[in-house]
Amino acid sequence: MEKKGIAVKQIKAAARHYNKGDYVCSITLSGAAEEMHGQIAKKRTNTNQLEGEVIYLRSVYAYFSGQKPSDKELIQKINNVKNELKHNDSGDNLWVDGDFENESAILFVKAVKNYFDCYQDFPNDRAVKNLFEHLTL
Repeated sequence: MEKKGIAVKQIKAAARHYNKGDYVCSITLSGAAEEMHGQIAKKRTNTNQLEGEVIYLRSVYAYFSGQKPSDKELIQKINNVKNELKHNDSGDNLWVDGDFENESAILFVKAVKNYFDCYQDFPNDRAVKNLFEHLTL
């Protein structure tokens, strides 16, 4: 199966989980699709949604605090909840704190936008289209 097809399945499943209120599963699925299509978008267009978010967040830091965090620091902050849900580097049973509904919405939108950046079209799925419109309009 090609990467496009895998990521589309992940986006569709993420929409179903989001609509059921299962934000943890939606985050992990959207995050995987966002990363996969992000790499394809980067190769095809020389940018992706994560890079745009880093640029925006850097400007917010500069405006409000004068700080200039590195790209790596910003990416860690952006991906913190997603990575905490996917990995357990310490091996301990720790609490993960975050606004899972909001993180799920953000990652879903980024995944769909990366898809669009790759193929100049949206995934052909009514649940995906409806959720994307709901979250962005």
